Amino acid sequence: MTDQPNPAAPPPGDEPTPAAPPPSPWTPPAETQAAAAATPGSDPAREETSTYEAVPAVEAAEPGTSVPAVAVARDPAATGGEPPAGGRRTGLRWAVALGGVAIVIGATAAILALASGRPATSIAVGYMPADTVSYSEYRLDLPGDQRAKVAGFLSAFPGFADQSTIETKLNEVFDRIVKLASQDKQAYTTDIQPWFGGQIALGQSLPKSAGSVDSSLISPVSGGEMTIIVTVKDATKAADWVRKTAGDGVTESQYNGATMFVPASAGSGSFAVAINEEVMIGGTDAAVRAAVDSKGDGKLADDAEFKAAFSTVAHDYVTFSYVEYQALIKASIELMGANAGFDRTTVDDEIVAMIPAWFAGSARFENDAIVGEGAYPSVDIGFDTKNKRSTLVGHAPPNSLLYSESHDIGAALTALLERFRQMPDLRDAFSQIDQAAGIVGGIDGTFGWWGDVAVVVAKGADGTLGGGLLIAPTDVEAAKRTFETLRSFIVLGGGQAGVQLRDVQHGDTTVTIVDFSEAAGSSMDLPPGYKAEIAYAVTNDVIVIGYGEAFVNSVLDAGPGPSLADDSRFKDLAGRVGDENIGLSFVDIRAFREIIEPLVRDEMPADSWAFYQKEIQPYLLPFDAVVSAARIDGDLNRLPQSITVKKP
Repeated sequence: MTDQPNPAAPPPGDEPTPAAPPPSPWTPPAETQAAAAATPGSDPAREETSTYEAVPAVEAAEPGTSVPAVAVARDPAATGGEPPAGGRRTGLRWAVALGGVAIVIGATAAILALASGRPATSIAVGYMPADTVSYSEYRLDLPGDQRAKVAGFLSAFPGFADQSTIETKLNEVFDRIVKLASQDKQAYTTDIQPWFGGQIALGQSLPKSAGSVDSSLISPVSGGEMTIIVTVKDATKAADWVRKTAGDGVTESQYNGATMFVPASAGSGSFAVAINEEVMIGGTDAAVRAAVDSKGDGKLADDAEFKAAFSTVAHDYVTFSYVEYQALIKASIELMGANAGFDRTTVDDEIVAMIPAWFAGSARFENDAIVGEGAYPSVDIGFDTKNKRSTLVGHAPPNSLLYSESHDIGAALTALLERFRQMPDLRDAFSQIDQAAGIVGGIDGTFGWWGDVAVVVAKGADGTLGGGLLIAPTDVEAAKRTFETLRSFIVLGGGQAGVQLRDVQHGDTTVTIVDFSEAAGSSMDLPPGYKAEIAYAVTNDVIVIGYGEAFVNSVLDAGPGPSLADDSRFKDLAGRVGDENIGLSFVDIRAFREIIEPLVRDEMPADSWAFYQKEIQPYLLPFDAVVSAARIDGDLNRLPQSITVKKP
């Protein structure tokens, strides 16, 4: 959370670069010609009497090709032409020379665009309604480098070691999915692949009131009307597939160059499907007809929020998603208010103002990972944070299985609560909260001293898991006062309930253990090796509170000794998402699986465990870890993520 304001205008997106340069030379503007004529050292009189120098003509490429125009030598005698005289010669030479330069620049730009330019929007975007506020896209056609990257990624999984057979193997997977979904009535390779263009997109509008359209077309998440776009490479075969799948339950007609299918008993707002030479469109009858009428030239791609969101995508991708969050939440609040009969309040307006205008997310394959990145405009909460390196990872035990850190939590929460505190509708509520928390200095005194905060889970030497909260204090004395007050509460109130408190010395630090095992009414049934206790310790560098004395001790030992920060695997993963950030998370998938599997095995029937080992476990073994971060990038917050795999 930052105080970066919402940008006045969305980040500009790159304009599309033509795939090939123009077939004719560029003519310099008058200003350029005038500047050339006035170049120091040039003599117009001398140019008038100079000897004609033959300049290679420019011959355009054949129509329909993408090869740039090529300069060819001409024999004046062969063409019957005479050298032009005087200034005409000079102007022609400048025009041809600059035109040639323009062609070279254009060709270079085209090559660079093909090699490293931003991806173009899918054809599906052009068929989406203009009021789309949520859009998801899936690229099974694997654009750009993604086909090769997928092959590298899947090589870690059983059956995919030979990358030359990637197409066959993927088709086998898709066949199994389609057969399962259709109860063995269809297969991907025989029924869908012949017409499928490889792209699927789903769009959703603002929330609709109940009963306005077919309930099957209402998103259960946003409450908006859904439109589905599927690209096609053979419209005839696509239409045949719809006829085969729908049977006699649909009525077929032609509409504006598309084949329309609607239920035989269609009513207002019912589902419809249309197929033209580019796409298959599914949605309400009105939405489908509007999409057909658009001819793929809809206005969603021109929407300022959508353009800003798509401009954050820098590489070929397999999934892309976009949500216009602020508009969606605002419309949902208004719809709920209308249905429930209550008015919007200043609290509603304040919450909406702190919601990012939009969110964009994309994912792509690398040879050893699925890489994703989210982005959204920064919002102003009254506090400015900056990217920085972690202050707590050096205190996390080296065998940590989970580590999730956020920076400057105390300052951010203080700023956020102060913003709400100023609202007239919440002043009384905050006054009561402050009185209840007054003994520890109010809300600010409770967490105002919190700096960076991390949640950590680690495996102990005995195989049990421990975990808790690590806090880097910005005011050590305030932190000590808070824990002294909490200790008094435990002694006074917990003693009568059977809660015991004891101190254990660990080096120079006192570890306080709160034991609930004898608490009145306690009926905890814990796994072997686990105890009903929490522990905490306060030092100048780190405060740790969590389950188990052993975990707290491991945090205290990690500070001056080996820690997660020293682990080469963790450092490599953190480097993938940027080790300077406002938050970082790491999950050791492999280690968690190895802990969970024995527990599940003991509870599963033998045949179920055998099925898991044969059909599921081999495809889980390659998954290694997940690492993600949040970082500030100008007016944006970016959320890079990487899910890595390794061959078992």
